[in-house]
Amino acid sequence: MKSVLVVVALAAIGIAAFVLDVALMHAMTNLLHMNDFGKFYYSTRAFLDGTGMYASNPATNLRFVEAPELQFLNMNPPHFHLLVLPFAALQPERAVTLWLGTSLFALIVALLVISRELNVSWTRVRLLAVTAGTLAFAGTQSFFATGNLSLLLLLAMTMCWASARRGRWTAAAVWLGACLSVKPFLLIFAPYLAATRRFRALGILLATAGASVAVGLVIFGAGEYRAWYAALTQSGDWAWGVMNASLLGVFRRAFATQPIGTPLLVAPSLVNGWIVAAALVGIVTLVRTIGDREPHAIDRAFALLLVAAQLISPLGWIYYLWLPAGPVAAVMASSAVKRRAALHIALVLIASIGFAYPMPFLLAFRNHAWATLTIASIYFWATLALWLLLIDDRRRSSAHLVN
Repeated sequence: MKSVLVVVALAAIGIAAFVLDVALMHAMTNLLHMNDFGKFYYSTRAFLDGTGMYASNPATNLRFVEAPELQFLNMNPPHFHLLVLPFAALQPERAVTLWLGTSLFALIVALLVISRELNVSWTRVRLLAVTAGTLAFAGTQSFFATGNLSLLLLLAMTMCWASARRGRWTAAAVWLGACLSVKPFLLIFAPYLAATRRFRALGILLATAGASVAVGLVIFGAGEYRAWYAALTQSGDWAWGVMNASLLGVFRRAFATQPIGTPLLVAPSLVNGWIVAAALVGIVTLVRTIGDREPHAIDRAFALLLVAAQLISPLGWIYYLWLPAGPVAAVMASSAVKRRAALHIALVLIASIGFAYPMPFLLAFRNHAWATLTIASIYFWATLALWLLLIDDRRRSSAHLVN
């Protein structure tokens, strides 16, 4: 009877999450001009037409009520658009459909790689749990709302992690370098590789990233890279976005006037406090990962570095939380400590509730400062809770081994 209730509950969660995801996808394709994918698509079409890739286009001019004049520009480097070229040859409707299908295929392959690495034996309940969790995850919701590249990055980073945990650091460095060339926040791996004396992997990482940029310079020209950099400088204008789970995001929402809610205190000078907090997160993460000599150290390192990158990056959009899926699952599966303290339980609850919170309700009670710091920032608190759990797991595992 209990197993039947579990199956029914998981099926209900999965169905509700599927309906929400479909609604978000409909809004993305029909109301937001394909949102993030639209930015990639129209930038690539502009290149093919011989015009500027980083000029405004229908997908950058979203005219949100909260910020009607703000242009949400394309933040991805020119060479990334080589992946988009096949889609740009199609009409928008077909292009976005194929992009979504390709991304979902990448998600499935990544989950299969993760299950292989963890030797998962599939049961009906486990399959339902993974399906329901995947559909309900805030990273999935934000993917369907934006059509971003996170699921393609997920597959690449999963292959990187799988190679690293098997000792194949050359392959891991190539995967990581390719991803780094598109998403600079992954540079957090450079000091980790240097401090753990994996100098060859570090060299391959930087060479791969450099080669990717060099190819882009040859094809797209230096002018488009200058335009990309100019677009990046605008990113702080919309760091307040509720999908931004970074430290800068929560500091901007809490201490600066922004269009989505009431700040806790209007004190723009306090926003710079995010730099101190980010430095602290980065230092603690590197100290924990560099000195780790325990079993599953690679899993913990990848999990901590990727989650820390989310917190440190100025634009840590929640859909990037797909990237550490494999290593986080591995850490959870290998956790040595079974008895948990009240703080651990509280962190698990915060992460679980936060990562499943429905996007349409992020602006509930938006006229109240407490809501800006809690509901509108729930993805930040969930990410922070996950980071603390990973830090705590390593400490507890060390204590377990000593005892």
